[in-house]
Amino acid sequence: MSTPSRIFRTRRPLLLTRIRPWICQSCLIRAQRSHTRAVGSLSSDTPPTPPVDPGVKSHSSLSKGVNRNWEVTVGLEIHAQLNAPQKLFSYAATSFNALPNSRVAPFDAGTPGIQPKLNIPTIVPAIRAAVALDCRINRRSAFDRKHYFYKDQPNGYQITQFYHPFASDGRLVLNELDGLATSETVEVGIKQVQMEQDTAKSVFQPSTSPDVPARTLVDLNRAGSALVEIITTPSLKSSKHAAACLRKIQGILRASGAAVDGMEKGGVRCDVNVSIQEKGLPGLGRRVEIKNLNSIKAVQESIKAEIRRQVAVRESGGEIEGETRGWDALKGESKKLRRKEGEVDYRYMPDAELPPLIIDESLVGHIKSTLPPLPDQIISELMSEPFALTLKDARTMVDLDDGARVSYYKSIYDDISNRPDAHSSSKHLGKLIGNWTLHELGGRLASNFIAWEDNPVTPIQMADLLFHLQSGLITAANAKQVLEVLIESRDSNAAVGDVIAEHDLATQAISGEDTELIRLANGIVAQYPDKAAQIRSGKKPNLKNFFIGNLMRATGGKIDVQVCKQIIEKIFSD
Repeated sequence: MSTPSRIFRTRRPLLLTRIRPWICQSCLIRAQRSHTRAVGSLSSDTPPTPPVDPGVKSHSSLSKGVNRNWEVTVGLEIHAQLNAPQKLFSYAATSFNALPNSRVAPFDAGTPGIQPKLNIPTIVPAIRAAVALDCRINRRSAFDRKHYFYKDQPNGYQITQFYHPFASDGRLVLNELDGLATSETVEVGIKQVQMEQDTAKSVFQPSTSPDVPARTLVDLNRAGSALVEIITTPSLKSSKHAAACLRKIQGILRASGAAVDGMEKGGVRCDVNVSIQEKGLPGLGRRVEIKNLNSIKAVQESIKAEIRRQVAVRESGGEIEGETRGWDALKGESKKLRRKEGEVDYRYMPDAELPPLIIDESLVGHIKSTLPPLPDQIISELMSEPFALTLKDARTMVDLDDGARVSYYKSIYDDISNRPDAHSSSKHLGKLIGNWTLHELGGRLASNFIAWEDNPVTPIQMADLLFHLQSGLITAANAKQVLEVLIESRDSNAAVGDVIAEHDLATQAISGEDTELIRLANGIVAQYPDKAAQIRSGKKPNLKNFFIGNLMRATGGKIDVQVCKQIIEKIFSD
C-alpha cells in the first residue's frame, strides 16, 4: 500500500484564505438556493399552516389500515462512530467508558485559536463503510461548518461534509435475508456518506431536593469523535422496511470493520424523516424529522406513531408542519422540538481552516480487495454446505452479539469435522452445532444473565461435548447436564471427559434385547393404560414419544434414545 502521505494529498486553495470577508454571505445564498436539495429533505412547496395535532397516540378512522389511502415515505440518517483510535480533528483518544472529560483536547473543548487538523487514519474505516454500501468514492471532498449553538457543541459549529461528501450514490437491497417476504424486494438508495464530528454527551440530573436544582452536565469525551453519517433516499415505505434497512446497515458497518459498536452500546444513532401523501398525487408530503433514536425498536415504533399522527392531522383538515420532534420511548409518543424551515437555518459554509481531501484510487482499490465478507454473504454461506443452517438460524447467528457467534460456531465445526473418527454427516453436524450454539448454550447464558462476551464455555469444550454426543458416548439429556456444569464452574480448562466421568453421565452400552430394560419399559406402559390404548387403536401414535421420554428418565438418561425407541416400538408392535 502507498504511504499515507501519498494516498491522501491535501491542497489549500488560495481562494479559501482570501475571500473570508464575504464567504459567509456567499454560502448563505448558496444554502438558500439549494435548500430544496437539502440532505434527506422530503418537504414540499406547500406553505405550513397551523396543524391540528391530536397527539401521537390518537387513532384515526384508518387506525387498522393507516396506509390504505396514504403513501408513506421514510428516509434514514444514520450516525455511526468510526473504528478509529483518535478523534477526527484532534489528538485525543476515543473512548466510551473513560472518566468524564478525561479524553479532551483543546480543539474538542472549543479553545479559542486552536485549529482543526485532520487525523488521516480516520478516513480508512469511513471508506470501508462507503465501499460496503456500494457507494462511489469521490476523489475530492471538502468540509463544511454546520452552525448551531447548544451545550453539547463547544465550538458553536459542527464540522461535516454537506456540500461535497467523500462518498455518494450507493445502494443496498432488502429481501428475505433481511426478514422480508420471499417475493418482496426493496432497493434503498444511499444518497451520500459524509464524515463529521460527534457532539458531546449531555447528562441530565433531576432535582433531588429543594436545595439542589435540576441541572445538565456535559461530558466532552465524545465531542469530536469521528462519525460517518449515512443518508438514505426517501425510498422506504413502512416502519418494517426502515427497521430492516437500519439492521442491515448496522450489520454492514460491523462486518466491514468500519464501526465501533451498534445501537445497543451507543455507537450508532438514527434520525428518521417521515411524510405521507394521498395515493395517486405526485410528489412527497411535508417531512417531519424524529431525532436521536437509539434502538431499532424505537425507530420502528416512532415511525408507526408519526404515521398515525400525520394521518389524523390530514383527516382533520389540517396540514403537516415541517418540524423536528423528539421521541419518548417510555410514553410511546413524540413531542415537538422546533419548527424546521430548511437546512439554511444551520448556516452551512465551507470550513476555511481545512483544505479539500483528495483520496487516491489506490487506497480505494486496496480496501475493496480486502473487504471482509458482508452479512448477506455470511448468511448465504451458513445456509450452504457444509453448514446447511436454516435461514432463520443463519440470520440469528449473524445478528446476535456483533457476529461473534459465527466465529464460535465455525471453530466448533472445524474442530469436530477434522477429527479422524468423526462419523456424522456434514449436514447433520452443522445443524447440531447450530442448535447447541444458539439455543442450548445461548439459552442457558441468557437465563444466567451472562453476556456472550463472558461466555465461559470455550469452543474446544463445546466441540468435545458435541463430539461425545454425536458419537453416542453421552445422551442429549446428559450432554445438557455437562453443559450446565461447564457454565457453573467457569473453568475454561475443565475437560469434558472428566466432567462426564465425575458425574457418572456416560451412556451405558445396553441393547434393545436387554431383559431388565424391557421389563422396566413394560412397567411404565402399564402405568398409563389409557395412553397405551390410544396408541394401539391408532388414534394417537405420537404418544409413543411420551413413553420413550419416560423410559429415558427412568434410566437416568444413560441409555441411548434409539435403544429406548426400539424397545417401545417393539412393545406396541406385539
